This record gives sequence, C-alpha cells and structure tokens, in this order.
Amino acid sequence: MVRYVAWLTQALFIVSLLSGLIVAFAYYPSLAYDSVQKLNYIIPFGSFFRQLHYFSSEAFLVSIFLHIVLEISKNGIKISFNSWVYSILALLLALLLMFTGFVLKADQSANAAAQVAFSLIKDTPLLDNFLAFFKDNTVFYWKFFIWHAIFLPLIIIYALFKHVKKLSVSIGYFTIALGISLFLSLFLHMPRDIALEEKALHVKGPWFFWGAENLLQIGLNAVSVNLLLLLPFVLLLSLYRQSSAKIIKILLLIWAFIYAYFSI
Repeated sequence: MVRYVAWLTQALFIVSLLSGLIVAFAYYPSLAYDSVQKLNYIIPFGSFFRQLHYFSSEAFLVSIFLHIVLEISKNGIKISFNSWVYSILALLLALLLMFTGFVLKADQSANAAAQVAFSLIKDTPLLDNFLAFFKDNTVFYWKFFIWHAIFLPLIIIYALFKHVKKLSVSIGYFTIALGISLFLSLFLHMPRDIALEEKALHVKGPWFFWGAENLLQIGLNAVSVNLLLLLPFVLLLSLYRQSSAKIIKILLLIWAFIYAYFSI
C-alpha cells in the first residue's frame, strides 16, 4: 500500500507541474491579480487549467501526508534514515509550494496570508535574516513566483529522487492521478478570489495555515507559533528511533488535535 501511494504521489506531482506550466504562461507577477482574472474569464480553458493545477497540487499534498501516515503506522520504519529525512523534507517543501501558490492568486486572502507569513519571519530571531528572500517591495509577487515556479519544484524533485532513488511514473499511475485531479476539478470548487476592492469581513489563508493565523490572533507570539509549526517535523524525524516510537506517535496525535482545534 505504501509503495502504491508513493507512486501515485509522484504522478500527482507531475500533473501539478504540467498544469502549472500552462498556467505560468498567462501569469505576470507585475499584474498578478489581473492575470489571474484573465485566466478565470478571458483565456480559453484558463479556468479549467487553474482548477486542475490547484486540485492536483492539493491531492499531491494529501498523498504525501497519507504516505507518511502509512509509513509510521507500520511496526517500524522500513526505509533508510536518509530516505526518511528526504520524505519529511518533501512534505515541508510541498507545504511551502502550496503556500506560495496561494499567495500568487493576489486577492485579499492571498495578501493577508503573505503579511502573516512576513510577520512570522520578521518577529523571529534568525528567521528574520531570510525575509529578503521572500519580500520584494517593488514587485510584491515576483519573489513568490520565482520560489513557486522554479526553486521549490526543483528542490522537491531532488528530494523525491533521493527518497525513491528514481523518478519515473508509469502511464497507469499518471492516468489515475490525472483522473483524480480531473474529478476534483469538475465536481469541487476552489476557494473564491476575494476582489481587492471588496469589503470582506474575514479573510484567511490556505487551510493548513489557519491554525497559525488563529494562534497569532489570540495573542501567541511569532516565536511560539513557529516552534509549534516546526514541532511535527522534529517529531517525525525523531520517529526513526525505535525505542521511543510509541511516545512520539502519541505526541504527534496530540499536536494534530491541538492544531486542528485552533484551525477550526
């Protein structure tokens, strides 16, 4: 089962890359919001490919979660430590990829999520040195676009390669991944774009970022929020040690419950 999910994960990533490449041709960071709306309403099949890119990416992220859950549910992790590290890295990079993609839609919710992320980086010692890698005061979305379209996909490809030792997907898995993405695209809807001039009472970022946003709203400081966000990755890396596996799994469940509670 773990192996099948692993191959499906790679296939979903390829569907996301191909659909994202098509969307990228119509996206201009200097006219971010306008180019997204042109995709929605003017460019032929633009809305379809945007939906396909969104849902294939969501499915890719969920499949990584599922792959890791299946791996840790077994009696001991059977892969090498290096392979395990790269799988956790791929999860972290997938979250960053999804977040940068969310910001690139350039509506009110995207701008709000970006500002929350900037505050988390700026108000955390050491992390504040990396703010310039993401924040651009001239063309706001340019650096997000570079990370989303170039750097993060390349690093994920490297991490996946180091994890599975090869990157090749059969036509069968690709067809299944494409079918899943098409089904989700046709029967579900993306979160709507909140126009820049619209009076919105409440805006929020991507679903996996809701907990961080809500924790900041209730007064938790940026350092504490960042440590809470980092904790599951530390626990997952520590899980490779067989002696304390049961305790770490319990801690992961407690973390997931707490974060889900603050997300909702």
